[in-house]
Amino acid sequence: MKTFKLVGLSVIDEGMHRRDIPFIDGLIINKEDGQNRWLVEAYLDDEYEPVFAGLKERTEFQLQVTITNPGNDPANMLVAVRSITKMNGHISVLMEGLMIPRRTHLAEMVLAGLVEKGLQGEALLKEFRQQMDERQGVRARDGRT
Repeated sequence: MKTFKLVGLSVIDEGMHRRDIPFIDGLIINKEDGQNRWLVEAYLDDEYEPVFAGLKERTEFQLQVTITNPGNDPANMLVAVRSITKMNGHISVLMEGLMIPRRTHLAEMVLAGLVEKGLQGEALLKEFRQQMDERQGVRARDGRT
């Protein structure tokens, strides 16, 4: 197993909106089990307990994590909450899940948002292409590829 410092944490809701979650400390562990499974542990204020208690009720949800350096691109994950431990005004949340390949996730995220808006056929295809071009253009302008 390899352990890394967690420096960014965001929950992606069903509408594909990102909610940044401030945390005090965190780790992410590559289980190196041949199945691309990871553990994420975040130590945060207990005001976020209801958020993670709700997420624990779900089978899985999308998470974005930034590893080691705040300048790194976030990695996308599909995770489940395994435990929430209370600690003197704070909580420790343990999540387990899989990394999602970046390109696949971006396309799926854009497509899901457009389908949710009710787009179909040629309008869906046109808007999908436009949003993918915009998002890839943003990464290119930022110096990311």
